[in-house]
Amino acid sequence: MTSPVAGIDPHQDNFTVGIVDLHGVAVIHQAFDNTATGFVEAMDLLSTHSVHLVGIEGSAKWGAHVAIALAATGFDTREVPPQRTAAQRRSRRLDKTDAVDAISAARAVLAEPTLGPAQALELYDPLVAKIEAVLEHRRALVETRTLMLAYVADQITKLPTEIRDQLTSVGKIESRLRRLEDIDMNVELTDAGRYRLSWLMPLIDQDRLARSEIRRLERLIDDLLNEHGTTLRDEAGVGTIAAATLLCEVGDPSRFATEAKFARWCGVGAVALSSGEGTEQPNNHRLDFGGNRRINSVLYMASITQARCHPEARQYLDRKTSEGKTRRSARRAHKRHLANRVIRRMWRDQHTQISRQTTIA
Repeated sequence: MTSPVAGIDPHQDNFTVGIVDLHGVAVIHQAFDNTATGFVEAMDLLSTHSVHLVGIEGSAKWGAHVAIALAATGFDTREVPPQRTAAQRRSRRLDKTDAVDAISAARAVLAEPTLGPAQALELYDPLVAKIEAVLEHRRALVETRTLMLAYVADQITKLPTEIRDQLTSVGKIESRLRRLEDIDMNVELTDAGRYRLSWLMPLIDQDRLARSEIRRLERLIDDLLNEHGTTLRDEAGVGTIAAATLLCEVGDPSRFATEAKFARWCGVGAVALSSGEGTEQPNNHRLDFGGNRRINSVLYMASITQARCHPEARQYLDRKTSEGKTRRSARRAHKRHLANRVIRRMWRDQHTQISRQTTIA
């Protein structure tokens, strides 16, 4: 690497570009508006300093648009995890400012040029970007409904005893909420109890509408996955939402050169924690508490599901426990096994799509 490297620290209204030379020495830093005009000005600055490699912290959030603009123009854009920029700051005992973060992002890319590309789904596949938009809509509705039902559970316990006894404590919160439609209202209520019922009753229809909209979005996601042609749902334990999550979080699967890199990215690869082994293999390993936690959760749920109803998974887990592993260690080994299967499927799907597009062209 002989040309300067740039780093970008994005925010809602602006983003800061920092450029370092091949030795990591800061050359310049400058802030731009997070608008189309700011993107053009930033690219002019990068071109002036002959920068081709750019690292962006948060390329799937506030840095999404500048990442798309840079990638579309031909810049090699990489995703820089926040932990990498923080490590660069700590190693030099630097302040926490936008300029320092941008320079630290550039140094992180310079130190590890194999970082994966920025998550610009609009450029990688517009269909996957649409799946992500629908998935985030569903996620927002689910989280809002969960929060609402938690408040409902608290308010139901504070209803007058005559009302609460008719609801019973059996069943889910939404079931108890719906029972309010059938209770006998011919009881004497306090002002507080009457007010609680007045705002709980409309939530019954709101909850029905929310559940109906969530199911509609799930059907839409299923149709979009069919259009995409992914085979992730063929893996036992990976349903519609899990498959969509994998597609959106991973993005371009070719950015992972090996199964081990993917496993490390999603936090299912063991981290070596050893000393005294010399040139031999490490003696001890520890659990990786980093990585993409959404993908880690998807793999965990798939492992749980397969252990219940998939004979091959049960045989795998039994074999690991017979080797002396604990049930928890066997589960972790199975998650790593599933990670390998998932990324291989995604590689095959991508190869199939490219071959189909080549045939059509």
